[in-house]
Amino acid sequence: MTARDSLEAYMGQGTPLAPLIERWNELPRTRQIMLGAIGAATLFVLYFVFLASSQPNMVVAFSGLAPEDSGAIADQLESDGVKYELGGGGSTVSVPANKVAEVRISLAQAGLPKGGSIGLEIFDHTNFGATDFVQQVNFRRGLEGELARSINTLSGVRASRVHISMPKEAIFKEDQAEATASVLLQLQSGARLNDEQVRGITNLVTNSVEGLDHSGVTIIDDSGRVLFDGATFSQAFSTGATSSQMELQRQYELSLQRDVTETLAKVVGPGRSAVTVRAALNFDKVSSVSDEFGAADQAIPRSSTTVTETFTGSNINVGNVPGTGANGGTGGGTDTTANGNSQYSRTEATTNNEINRVTSTTERAPGSVERLSVSVVLDESVSAAQEASLTSAVAAAVGLDQTRGDTLSVTRLPFDASVREDLVIAAGDGLGTYLQYLKLVLPMLAVILAFILVMLLLRSLGRRQLALPGVPQPQMLSAAAGAPALAPGSMAALARAPNLPAIETAPDPHEERVIKLAEANPRAVADVVQTWMREEG
Repeated sequence: MTARDSLEAYMGQGTPLAPLIERWNELPRTRQIMLGAIGAATLFVLYFVFLASSQPNMVVAFSGLAPEDSGAIADQLESDGVKYELGGGGSTVSVPANKVAEVRISLAQAGLPKGGSIGLEIFDHTNFGATDFVQQVNFRRGLEGELARSINTLSGVRASRVHISMPKEAIFKEDQAEATASVLLQLQSGARLNDEQVRGITNLVTNSVEGLDHSGVTIIDDSGRVLFDGATFSQAFSTGATSSQMELQRQYELSLQRDVTETLAKVVGPGRSAVTVRAALNFDKVSSVSDEFGAADQAIPRSSTTVTETFTGSNINVGNVPGTGANGGTGGGTDTTANGNSQYSRTEATTNNEINRVTSTTERAPGSVERLSVSVVLDESVSAAQEASLTSAVAAAVGLDQTRGDTLSVTRLPFDASVREDLVIAAGDGLGTYLQYLKLVLPMLAVILAFILVMLLLRSLGRRQLALPGVPQPQMLSAAAGAPALAPGSMAALARAPNLPAIETAPDPHEERVIKLAEANPRAVADVVQTWMREEG
């Protein structure tokens, strides 16, 4: 077959994918595997992007809901035809991202969520036949609900309940009972209210209830820990304790509690122990003065005096100090010799010593620990041997002193798993946020992979430059081999020859097609010729 036949065969092919298939078959096996893997990955990413984009992007519209609020919101969304998802044990409601604002506005118009409590809207539907007692009960319920809603807006508070006791008005003022209020807080996972927030809740409640004083307010959290005790607060102020002293005491308790908690977390793991520390500090300032006198043998002499008297004479009666001895006529200091002469002598020594006195003044700084109480609750998964060892470790860590009445209680109880569930929910929310970002990145990643695939394919095909599309290489070589070769020097002889008559031949349609092809795509024809030259070379 000649070259013309090969070109004719190329021009006669009508399948548009035939050139690509032939070029694919001519690629090396490793290049085919690499391009196939990139293509499969691109298709997988495009499929995942399509699947993810077909699902609505769900975001959290409400969280920390009470069961009754979740049920009411679910019913309202179903009646409105809005798709929703419940999470966090029913406390979280998610809706499509493009309908979050619309859903919140519509539910707010419907009075949802109510915060798990009834507010003063209880009087929106008043029964005219209600008695005064019913009105008072409804007012107390509405006030409790309004206070709970206000407390729920604080950072770290998931839910709250308020109980108010409003006694009847007495005839005599001295018989009037005081109002009391109790606040139960359900905190978010890992949240802890500081003293300023607790005082804020106390002031909010006392200023909202008529006749309520700080001494009648009690605040506890969902773990049973007392955050504010009005009776203790009032007693502290009656004893003269200032807020700064109470703050120092609280900081000391929290410091010990934090140290013990960190120590237990390293042994039994985080979330498997609960520590409570209560300390009684003495803020009295005490000064004492003491004098100490040294022993006599350690005295330092300051001055000494010695007096000596002597007398020798003839029988002179020297009297003694007036008294019984003198009256009796005997001289204690007189001796009589044989010849009747007398001798008298007296020696008196006086030594004055410095007083060995030590005066010390002691001032005891306020804030000393008078009594310490520590309570440790361990998860029931902790063994008895670990409990005994941890008891000794905690006692040493807090500096327990039984002589001053310090106490330590270590018990094992099953822990509530709701905290761990909250952590899982929080992790799920973080995963949802990650998937939202992933949905935005995946389309760009798919476009990048498709671009890389096309560039690699074009680069691979461009390097080879095999031949014109659709022209098999063996046929081109056989056609070139069958053509007659020109004799050496024939082209030069033709150039020197005079004007020769033109040889008229009939036009060859194949030749015209080749010429048209060369004019239309000269680069491809040049590649074919270069290939022939390299093959025959």
